[in-house]
Amino acid sequence: MITKLNELMIRLQTDESGLTSVEYAVLGAIVVGAIVAVGTNFNQQLAGAFAALFNQVPGGGD
Repeated sequence: MITKLNELMIRLQTDESGLTSVEYAVLGAIVVGAIVAVGTNFNQQLAGAFAALFNQVPGGGD
């Protein structure tokens, strides 16, 4: 029984088939987080740029 348990533990340590899906899930979460962070910052900067542009155009602030 101990031998079979040791064999199972060795087999589980060397098995990496499920690791790939976990890596892709983590990578996907990182990409989504980066897109959200950059998108929010980009949106704020774009709104500020348009506000500055409209304030410089005569009659654009009305």
